[in-house]
Amino acid sequence: MHILHVHFEDTEVNGSGHIDFRCGQSTLRKWTIWPDSHQNVERLNLLAFVCIGSRFLPQFNKFTMSTCRSNTDGFRLEFVFTRHAPWDIPAESNPVVASGFLVSPDGAVQELKKRDSKHVSSDIPFRSNSFGSGMQQSFSLAYGPEWRVHDGTDCFDFSETTHRLERFLSLFDSNAHLTDGVAFLRKLHYRTVKSRLPAVRTMELLSDAFKEDFQVKTDQWLDRDADFGELWKRLNPWQFEAIVPIIDAVRHVVDATPHDLNPMERPGVVLWRLPYSFCCDDRFSRWIDVLDRLFPNIQFVVVLPTESLEIFPREVMERELTVPCAVNGITRRKLLHLGRLRSDTILLVDVDGRIPNVALMKLSAFYRLKGYRTQLIRGGHWDVKSVEQVFASCVFNSATSLRRVWKLRERFGDAMTMGGSGLDLKLRLPAEIEEMPADFSLYSETRDMAIGFLTRGCPFKCPFCVVPQKEGLPRQVSSLDELLQNRTKVVLLDDNILAYPQADNLLSEMAARKLDVNFNQTLDLRLVNKERASLLRRINCRNYRFSRANYHFSLNNTDHFEAMRRNYGYFSFKKRSDNVEFVCMYGFDTTLAEDVERFRFIRSLPGAYVFVQQYRFIPNGKETDLSDFFDDQADDLIDQLIKICFPQNMKSMEQYYRWLSRIYFERFGKLHMPLVDTIYRYNLRDRKGMYITNMLTSGTSRRK
Repeated sequence: MHILHVHFEDTEVNGSGHIDFRCGQSTLRKWTIWPDSHQNVERLNLLAFVCIGSRFLPQFNKFTMSTCRSNTDGFRLEFVFTRHAPWDIPAESNPVVASGFLVSPDGAVQELKKRDSKHVSSDIPFRSNSFGSGMQQSFSLAYGPEWRVHDGTDCFDFSETTHRLERFLSLFDSNAHLTDGVAFLRKLHYRTVKSRLPAVRTMELLSDAFKEDFQVKTDQWLDRDADFGELWKRLNPWQFEAIVPIIDAVRHVVDATPHDLNPMERPGVVLWRLPYSFCCDDRFSRWIDVLDRLFPNIQFVVVLPTESLEIFPREVMERELTVPCAVNGITRRKLLHLGRLRSDTILLVDVDGRIPNVALMKLSAFYRLKGYRTQLIRGGHWDVKSVEQVFASCVFNSATSLRRVWKLRERFGDAMTMGGSGLDLKLRLPAEIEEMPADFSLYSETRDMAIGFLTRGCPFKCPFCVVPQKEGLPRQVSSLDELLQNRTKVVLLDDNILAYPQADNLLSEMAARKLDVNFNQTLDLRLVNKERASLLRRINCRNYRFSRANYHFSLNNTDHFEAMRRNYGYFSFKKRSDNVEFVCMYGFDTTLAEDVERFRFIRSLPGAYVFVQQYRFIPNGKETDLSDFFDDQADDLIDQLIKICFPQNMKSMEQYYRWLSRIYFERFGKLHMPLVDTIYRYNLRDRKGMYITNMLTSGTSRRK
């Protein structure tokens, strides 16, 4: 993030005016220096309000209220800023955007719409000023002339809901605390000795700069047994004053750039009032030079006493930053513009499928044989002006899928035929189409693989499953030759291939032909014996992308553990590279105790890990029943759960943790904090405080 220009109206000191940081069309000043005055202090505060954003600005209402001019409806800010890929936006998004808001005399904040803008060019996209929703995007900091330092009280786990606001507090409050340098350096050092490259590079930059420019003895900083508590005590007062705000800035950059190999290179904005106050004449220019080197892409706006302007390094003041080029006509989700299709074109719509849809591929084969063209569209982002016949398939019964179905029906009306298990379990393709080989050319990802069914049906009547109702008992519907069409990779969608009486013949043929096979709908471990395990080990069982070995089983309840453990043993899985995945459905009728028991069982199997999948209601399916999900041991069970760690795919477990956290809060009216800590232990740590705030706020709303 960089700020290009700001327009303000009805502020207490400056009234109305604008601030422009651009040097030309493609550059802006890296360092903007203003002499200390009431007008410039207010302008610095206005920039801080821009950076804080409309969501959190009401928490600064005592400062915003004092900025409102008397006898007005409040002050107005409009601004143009840049966003930078990959830190703030995807590469395809437009980097130059505008935003704005009104602040009333009571501190309330109202976001402006594009139609309300007075000062922003109409060709600049207008966006919500949502700064503050996380730690990573739109990086900015602000510092005042006085501050305190945390001493053993700093929080590094992002559990504070206002953690991002701490970046700005010292500009307004002399009692605000900056980072505990010892605690931060210890954390950075821990990552450094673990050879984590971002930490190594950051530590090297800091130690070199502090040693060269501030005579800090940093020779031991990279040692494995470095004692930062003792090293900190050796600092002279002037060294302490000089490096504390730098360490604080580095800490926030690292927080905002957790996965970047070069975190210090990220763009952002730093506002500073009177930094000269804690750095004497002969060291001030060197201190500025350190900031300039450590943060090469940061835009600095500084208010200084007039006498300090004379010693500000001229070569630093002349530096410029590049404005990212705007990309016209780019949106994050591109519409597929098909326009008016030829009259001999059949439109096939894959409403919500994540993998190629077999029914649509059979329809394509059928109509192409009759001389028609076929055109596939996927999801809900398309624009078709005219078409005579449409077939659409909806697999899921989710709200998103149903919205897309409604949109399709509204658009195509009687020209469209709709089917799929998400809508109607009884509607089937006509026999003459069902018997057609699939047209794999319809989907680009099927270039070198086949996908479809050898068998359909299942003899079991699991309460969550519609296969027995829809397909009946197992039967063969295709031969390997018919399905493969001369390919050597195949994704099998069979409901329960091992339940088919002649399954061993099919497995033997796959092994003999040395096929790469993805058993996409999992294998029923209950139906495995020594011979079948041997056959399956001879088959190249792969993941969906055929990039590694993968065996897929399912475990949806706590029945048959002993038989499954025995059958699992027939495979002699020992290595993690076997990648044995158990798909576990949750949110249907199991209890928390049963879920924990399932996860513990899977963890006890050599080489096994879990993939969780939430139950989705489908037409004529059974509703979920979670009335008995929790018992009086809920807290203890969750404590046990979060200690069960799998060798891979814990990202999937995080999905279950989030669901569990939500229903726990709904049931007990509180958060289970060890569970929340586990959710944010490795991923999206900066959003932890926001998650806590949103949960507590939503709970308050429901109770009202």
